[in-house]
Amino acid sequence: INAWIGTSGTRTPLHFDSYDNLLVQIVGLKYVQVYGATETPFLYVIRKPTSNTPQNLEEPPQHQHQPTQSSSYAQQENMSAVNCELEDYTEHPLAARASFTEVVLGPGDCLYIPAKAWHYVRSLSTSFSVNYWF
Repeated sequence: INAWIGTSGTRTPLHFDSYDNLLVQIVGLKYVQVYGATETPFLYVIRKPTSNTPQNLEEPPQHQHQPTQSSSYAQQENMSAVNCELEDYTEHPLAARASFTEVVLGPGDCLYIPAKAWHYVRSLSTSFSVNYWF
């Protein structure tokens, strides 16, 4: 079990987890966007740099995003370069095609997030949440 405490405006960038997830809101409000794994081609996955190829050959270049600096975000390849709610679609035009579900969680609400489902979270107030990966 993990505990998440934050002030209004605290953001968790768009990412996925390798396990199913139950997110329970205890105090305050959180805004959540959830994208199915099928939306991955539109989400500009941050890829770890490779030494032998300039690009990941599994995806066309327009779907890739190489980090500009050394970043632990790239190590698991579960982070997106898309800046939810503030996206510049000239930089990431395919992101406009990604569909998602949005929800606001209040005290006592529980959200199931399937393994590999992309999600973005922003606190709408000072908040406290817990989650359980399984």
